[in-house]
Amino acid sequence: MASRRPTLEAVAARARVSRATVSRVVNGQTTVDPHIRDAVLRAVAELGYVPNSAARSLVTRQTDSIALVVSEPPTRVFSDDPLFSLVVRTVSSELELAGKQAVLMLASSPQAQARVEDYVLGGHVDGVMLLSMHGADPLPGAVARMDVPAVSYGRPAVELPHVDNDNVGGAEQAVRHLHGAGRRRI
Repeated sequence: MASRRPTLEAVAARARVSRATVSRVVNGQTTVDPHIRDAVLRAVAELGYVPNSAARSLVTRQTDSIALVVSEPPTRVFSDDPLFSLVVRTVSSELELAGKQAVLMLASSPQAQARVEDYVLGGHVDGVMLLSMHGADPLPGAVARMDVPAVSYGRPAVELPHVDNDNVGGAEQAVRHLHGAGRRRI
């Protein structure tokens, strides 16, 4: 039979403090006496206590997860196109540094887009990053109407914060660089 996960109550009993004190320490509050904090952290380590993320999410209303929504078929996302792997790696790394988790969601069909909308509206993520949206794609508009932070990689057809490439400025800068290096046929 599998052993049960240690509870807050078990940690409290081991540290000889209240459940509320353990909760404050585990959640990073600084109002706990350092000696008591040490006792609680020792009990956490001894028992192997791991906070229940589902319970924490109910209390804090935060999931520490961000949806990375890609409106492309899986055959394109998982092909040799370097854009998708670079974006997924970069987003995942940056979110990890912030203590967050990326949730990759493919939304290449109306049914998949409806699942993404339900998932976001269900409070399963704290924010949405849209990637590879196309002109008539209804998902950016749906996300813009939700009460969730969102950003699009590329300019969406609706009003939504976005990040985009500056192809014109980049081309001008490249030409100036090549010209400055003595190149005359560009």
